[in-house]
Amino acid sequence: MKRFVIGILGAALLSGMAVWNIIHAEYISGTYDNDRNYAYLTTGQVTYNKMKNEDYIKGTYLIDRDVSVTGNGVYKQITADIVTVDFDVEDMLGISGRLAENDMGGCIISSGLAYHLFGSIYATGYTVTVQGVDHVVRSVTDSEDNFILIQAGQERGEDWELVEHREISGLVIDISEENYRGEYATEVGEHHGYSSDCYYVTDYLNILPNINLPAKWSDFDFWAESSSEWKQMSERRLYADKDVFEIFYYRQRQQLNLYRWRSVISVILLAGWCVTTRLCIKYGKHTKRIKFSCIY
Repeated sequence: MKRFVIGILGAALLSGMAVWNIIHAEYISGTYDNDRNYAYLTTGQVTYNKMKNEDYIKGTYLIDRDVSVTGNGVYKQITADIVTVDFDVEDMLGISGRLAENDMGGCIISSGLAYHLFGSIYATGYTVTVQGVDHVVRSVTDSEDNFILIQAGQERGEDWELVEHREISGLVIDISEENYRGEYATEVGEHHGYSSDCYYVTDYLNILPNINLPAKWSDFDFWAESSSEWKQMSERRLYADKDVFEIFYYRQRQQLNLYRWRSVISVILLAGWCVTTRLCIKYGKHTKRIKFSCIY
C-alpha cells in the first residue's frame, strides 16, 4: 500500500511538471507570435539607400556597441548597445508598450539594463540618458543583455528618412506576404548589393523551420534543398556572429527548448511509470492465481 501511494504521488508530480513546462513553453511562444512575421537581414556596417517597391522592408537599424548610459537619479554608468531604429516597434520583442516612429523622447530597454540601472526590471516611465539625451522608458523587453532601442531622429538630430546615404547594421523584413523563403532577402541583396544572408525569427522560435511544403512528396529536389536549408539554419544558430536582435531570439530559443525538453522527459518518465505499474498489477494478479491454484 505504501509503495502504491508513493507511486501515485510520483505520477502526480510528473504530470504536474509536464503541464507546468508545457504551459510556460506555450506562453513564451505566444508572447513572440507576431515576431514570426519578420526576418532580419544582417548587413554589417553598410550604406543604405531607400528604394521604391520595397514595401516589405519594415525598417532599418544601426547598432552602436558599448555606449555608456545613465539612469535618472542613479549615480552609475552602465555600458550598453544602442540600437537606433526607424520604424514603429510594436507587437514585437515581447513588449507590452510601443515605441512609435515619431517618438523621439522614448526608448525600450532590456530587463538586464533596467535591473543594473534601477535595481528592478519594472522600469517603465523611468528616464535613461544616452549621449546627453534623455529618453523615457516606454517598455521593457525580457533579456539579460544590456541594450536600448531609440528612434533615429533623436539620435541623429534630424529626420533620418531624409538622409539618402545612411549607415545601417541590418534590415527588418516583413515576410507575411512572401511566396517562398528568401524571396525578399534575395531581392534586397540584388537591389543594394548586400549579401542575402538572413535569418527568420521562426528559425529560433519554432520547433521545425518554416518552409514551403512540396506539391508532391516525391519531389526529391525539394527534400535536397530543404536539407541544405536546415543545415544552414543550424550552422547559423551555432556559429554566426550574432547582433543584438539575433542574440535576443537565440536566448528565447534556449528558454523554449529548456521547457520543451523538460516536458518531454516528464512525459517519458510518466509513461514509464504507467507501463511499470500496469506490469506490476498484471504480475500481482497472475501470482495470486498461481497461489490459489496451488491451494486447491
